[in-house]
Amino acid sequence: MQREFGEMKEQRRKEMNAMAFGMLGRVALSGVLDVLLLCGFAYAGVIQPDIALLYGMAVIVVSGIFYLLLRSGYKRRSKDPGLTFPQVVTALLVQTGFLILAPQVGYLFLINFFVIYAFGALGLSTFWNVVSWLIGSLGLVLAFSLIGWHLQFPVGSNLGQLLVCLSFILTLGRCIYLANMMSRMQRKITEQNQQLVKAMKRVQELATRDELTNIENRRSLMEILAVEQKRFQRGGTPFCIAILDLDGFKSVNDNFGHAAGDMVLKTFVEIVRNEMRLSDHFARYGGDEFVLVLTGTTVQEGVTALDRICAETEMYDWSKFGKDIILTASIGITDFRPGESIDEAFQRADMALYGAKAAGRNRVMISPDSFESSDGGTTIRAF
Repeated sequence: MQREFGEMKEQRRKEMNAMAFGMLGRVALSGVLDVLLLCGFAYAGVIQPDIALLYGMAVIVVSGIFYLLLRSGYKRRSKDPGLTFPQVVTALLVQTGFLILAPQVGYLFLINFFVIYAFGALGLSTFWNVVSWLIGSLGLVLAFSLIGWHLQFPVGSNLGQLLVCLSFILTLGRCIYLANMMSRMQRKITEQNQQLVKAMKRVQELATRDELTNIENRRSLMEILAVEQKRFQRGGTPFCIAILDLDGFKSVNDNFGHAAGDMVLKTFVEIVRNEMRLSDHFARYGGDEFVLVLTGTTVQEGVTALDRICAETEMYDWSKFGKDIILTASIGITDFRPGESIDEAFQRADMALYGAKAAGRNRVMISPDSFESSDGGTTIRAF
């Protein structure tokens, strides 16, 4: 699973790089379109050709600088790896500068503000969008205070009207394109979030469930026991701990292989599941040893189900997994008592299990003092 997360992280990094370079390319292309419009206005005699040339040089220099920064990996680990905010601010400053330099076509630089802010909306948080808006606003105040009365709308000729109309069409197209891109990004982010939720759920399952039998694992068992202990301490809700062990399981692995052993374990889990309640918890403690936590149950009540588990295990036709396989279950059970720790209760259940083994296996043994019994524990049923 760690490898999967590594691959997801690397894939995410590649996608972010591709997105950053793609957006930079679109910004450069947008600048080229503006240069062509300025060339048209220069041809129409509205502005000096130097303005178009200077604007083109600004596009090349700015795009080149950000390309090198992105290639170098600068701020790759920051919250703005695509350098969106610096690009937005730089673009605003460039537009403000040329608005002052060429007020004859000032409308073109003014409408470009909409494209810039649409671009910024793709990668900026609300805070940085507000900051960029304030910077742009200050730029506009400065520009209007300097050349407001020089601003012109160059529609005095047919070519000027055509270029103005074309500039608005291109601006609308760029804004629509960016809005559509934002919509696609949101859908993609939603899909990635869903994949991440599934991956996290899978990680949680791997951390708390046994991969072979799909029941709780040892780590999850300890958490369950801690919860039941707190319930007991708060309200006196009783619970029991039963340790189950398959008699003769080692011979299955030795004589028929681990594949047969795995099938035996899965089958035993199903036998136990059929006899336990939904409120109970069943976990694989290790190898062929399992733990059943019987919630809201006294020992007297719990042994009935354990007795059935022993009977079902003995009667099951294990020979389907290997010739002449015969398996039984030995079980030790204890109740949880006031003032003791989980470890103390668990050790007592473990001692009961060893008592069941020593008494001949294939039986349920209650730990001493769970209720009236001999010092060696009480055998509920022996087959």
